[in-house]
Amino acid sequence: MYLFLALCLAVLSTARAEPRLVEPPIRVDLTPPEESNSRAAQATNVVQEWITMPIDHFDPQNTDTYQMRFMYNGEFFGGPGSPVFIMIGGEWDIAPGWLRAGNMYAMAQENRGFQIYTEHRFYGESLPYQNFTVENLRFLNVDQALADLAYFIRDYVRAQPRFADSKIIMYGGSYAANMALWFKQRYPHLAVGVVASSGPIKAQIDFTGYLEVVHEAFLLEGGEQCISTIRQGIQDTVEALRTEEGRRLVEFNYRHCGPLPDYDDPFELGYFMGQITWTFSGAVQQARPGTLLGICENFRTNAYGSTPMEQIGGFIAHRNNLQTCWTMGFDLLLDLYSQRTNSRAWYYQTCTEYGFFQTAPRSGTVFDPLWLLNVDFYVEVCKRAFSEKFDKEFVFAAADRVNEVYGGLNPRVNNTINIHGYIDPWRALGVYDRDISQSSPTHTVPRASHCFDMQGWLTTDTIRMTRAQQAARRLVASWLA
Repeated sequence: MYLFLALCLAVLSTARAEPRLVEPPIRVDLTPPEESNSRAAQATNVVQEWITMPIDHFDPQNTDTYQMRFMYNGEFFGGPGSPVFIMIGGEWDIAPGWLRAGNMYAMAQENRGFQIYTEHRFYGESLPYQNFTVENLRFLNVDQALADLAYFIRDYVRAQPRFADSKIIMYGGSYAANMALWFKQRYPHLAVGVVASSGPIKAQIDFTGYLEVVHEAFLLEGGEQCISTIRQGIQDTVEALRTEEGRRLVEFNYRHCGPLPDYDDPFELGYFMGQITWTFSGAVQQARPGTLLGICENFRTNAYGSTPMEQIGGFIAHRNNLQTCWTMGFDLLLDLYSQRTNSRAWYYQTCTEYGFFQTAPRSGTVFDPLWLLNVDFYVEVCKRAFSEKFDKEFVFAAADRVNEVYGGLNPRVNNTINIHGYIDPWRALGVYDRDISQSSPTHTVPRASHCFDMQGWLTTDTIRMTRAQQAARRLVASWLA
């Protein structure tokens, strides 16, 4: 058996390894609605422009500026005094599709509104600096980003006579949902109301709740049989890592091109354990009704392999469209965060503001055995990718500061719509079980996941998903009446 596995690994290692990795689903990339790809939507005229923006809004002696990108679509605009809808960009490149389809698009159509999509500093093409050094990245924080939005409303929107009397509605998803709620709290006079989709508004370093929801999602959709397969596969994997023969079995079942660089290094093992959890997490975070049930059905029919461990490895390969084998190593993750990318910018924000580190739970989930995916693992990335000063004491203090400034799970806001999907792992850091205030209702929808409401109607949508979208549009219309 040992010789057979060694020969199989030798064959894999001679194949062309793919220089890819499974990135932690800490960063969300909001892709435009599916219907924005239609010919009719593509024909919609979306214009791209730039505005000169201060790099530092809080130091009058710093006069440096950068060019912030934004897009707009005026196809429904009803003329002077009609509303303005602003979609807030987060840790991604903005794209015209969000101004051609989706729930905000429907709101603009129903209320004769003008649509705008703003890009967040240090993401996409809105770059205050070309080099993402720690020195330059100090201007990447939510305080500056919210000030960008306030400046944009003052110097672009309100500066135009046609918008002088327009009411402003803001829409944000994921991190941008946090920004929408926090903008309404910090600059309440600039927007009549906001829609916040799947906002994790509580900063948290040891975020075990994320994987607890992932576990619950597979249980709700696939039942005990599905959970049993995942649990056994992970337990068998962790047990196999303790022996040389077991490690060869792991490498074969998980399609590794060769051994891990160092089986005694907790960060190498943490990265491998992360590859497991991050794949399951990505499936849940992007789930539509029926997709998790389909995965569980594949487990039941042995579509991914014959043994529980083989099934986990097969699922990871299938989910990530792996064609050959994985090149493994903690350094791959460090390389990703050392480049000038959206990923580096966002990981910097997690180290200096939010945490959001999706750690292994200690509550009886299928992911509990992957204990090396812990705070030390994520903080080590902070230290090596950015600075040794970003240690555990620093990141915990940074998260505490954000919660103190913005209120954690108790923001003081009015005229907000707070929407969550129940199987969205990020709801664990949001207000999903109560209204924020009398004028700020919460809609939490079963079987729905991350930012489901921002899309237009899909054939997979449940009645309750559609009703939440409609409820948001009705309340927005009442604010504008």
